[in-house]
Amino acid sequence: MMLTLLLVSLQSATATTGVEFPGTVVRAPRPNVLVLIADDFGVDLMGAYGEGSSPACTANVDQLAAGGLLFRNAWANPTCSPTRASLLTGRHGFRTGVGGPLASTDAGLSLAETTLPEVLVGYSSAALGKWHLSGNQGDLHPNDSGFGSFAGGLRGAIPDYLLWRKTVDGQSAQTTTYATTDTADEAIAAITSLPEPWLTYVSFNAPHTPLHAPPVASCPALPCPGSLCGNLPSNPTSAEYVKAMSEAMDQEIGRILAVLDVVDPDAYVIFVGDNGTARQGTEAPFDPQHAKGTMYEGGVNVPLVIRGPGVRPGECGSLVSVVDLFATIAEIARVRISTEDSVSLVPYFRDPGLSLRETVYSESFEPNGGTLPFASHERAVRDERYKLIRRTGHSDEFFDLEADPFEAANLLPSLTAAQQAAYDQLAARLVALGVS
Repeated sequence: MMLTLLLVSLQSATATTGVEFPGTVVRAPRPNVLVLIADDFGVDLMGAYGEGSSPACTANVDQLAAGGLLFRNAWANPTCSPTRASLLTGRHGFRTGVGGPLASTDAGLSLAETTLPEVLVGYSSAALGKWHLSGNQGDLHPNDSGFGSFAGGLRGAIPDYLLWRKTVDGQSAQTTTYATTDTADEAIAAITSLPEPWLTYVSFNAPHTPLHAPPVASCPALPCPGSLCGNLPSNPTSAEYVKAMSEAMDQEIGRILAVLDVVDPDAYVIFVGDNGTARQGTEAPFDPQHAKGTMYEGGVNVPLVIRGPGVRPGECGSLVSVVDLFATIAEIARVRISTEDSVSLVPYFRDPGLSLRETVYSESFEPNGGTLPFASHERAVRDERYKLIRRTGHSDEFFDLEADPFEAANLLPSLTAAQQAAYDQLAARLVALGVS
């Protein structure tokens, strides 16, 4: 396997968690884990963040945030496939070879990678909705990557939310069920039927293109003021479509959570965006030129909320990454594991004021499946205040996020002594990662 798993001794782990490792008996109940992923849904679209001037009506994910821990400085990669690969492996893209959206001709996420469902020995698992990691590796790729079952779309953007190719455990056929509703239906079926403990990985297509008006049946029954789902004007803007699609997704998430609260109110729920909002849906004061696909905050800063037993409701401003969800879910499931890149967020559940990372990293590169150095490589690294963006064939950009949160003014080349020291430290971090 390409991933080196660092397990503590069985004696130590068992004493701490009451759980023994593969081939032995699990002595204590292990929690169910529900992962919800929104596609092209940045912090500007989610009401609980209060960062967009006119966000979508997201009552259900906002309520989830009110009862859980909201991470304000969570980073993903700027496009979908790399974020998914990082979440499921705990490794950055330059290690897995997934640096951009995977095409059907790409090799996809290697089966040599160790994934979350493979690590969670004793758990049943299902992957539902958008996969976008298979490339040319066939319709069984999610199953071959460790999930007990899969139902959803294997590729990236579907051609039509009401007519798309659905794959169920390797068997594919056209369906006319609204994709957002279908994903929720499959999630509800999984959480009510999977043997416990379970990991249910639910990835919505929404609000990714193609832009459209959601079916009224998928819109909130009690919309909040200004809701657009079911109330779009006669000539909607792209941003209005994005909001309506986001509201339909929120409604379907509400359905899932309502069932979960009956089936297992003690399950852990993780809600995350795969990258920032796409340009056409960006909410002011965010800059559409700094949106999805870019290394600016609008492309990589994503919503992240975790709710569950022992999670103190509130907000965490520390630097965290989607790659950290691998170690986090493993620890929630009482598996002691670490990777080169993933840091468990569990300590934040009780103390959101901790700071477990000095820096956080994101990247995009071409071609997929390649190795360092890549033909084209964009990478970003930040500390609590400063951020460095480095691109193949371009001059560096350096920002003071405290004074300039929307990255309007590149500080280079005229840096103060303090800024130069921060720049040098961030550049050194890229060297340490091997991606300078």
